[in-house]
Amino acid sequence: MAGNYGGSSIPTTPIAGGTLNTGKATTYATYMCTSVLSIGTSATFTYKGVAIPMAVIGTRLDLIIEPRLLDSAHAEAIFLCYDCSCDSTMSGTTAPSSVTYSGAQMYAPTIIGGEGLNS
Repeated sequence: MAGNYGGSSIPTTPIAGGTLNTGKATTYATYMCTSVLSIGTSATFTYKGVAIPMAVIGTRLDLIIEPRLLDSAHAEAIFLCYDCSCDSTMSGTTAPSSVTYSGAQMYAPTIIGGEGLNS
């Protein structure tokens, strides 16, 4: 799973499981996570009451995780997260204006035709 999920989700921030669990109500309260990566044989975490072991180094689990619902996490479980507070600058092109996103005209769709013709 990769890509822009909203907010300032590019780039994704790697956060150790213990750090994420400790800061889930403060520092990471507005974050969302898209994947978990095992960097050791003790990489386990409990999410919504379900224990998820990741004993093989390099294992990756793609799962949308809300840190506030994380029950516990080992430091060897690295969560790939992003700030979803929507208070920071968005990435990518969304409208002709880089300052406002509402009220701006959207770009006309481009249809790529055969033989290199664009309309």
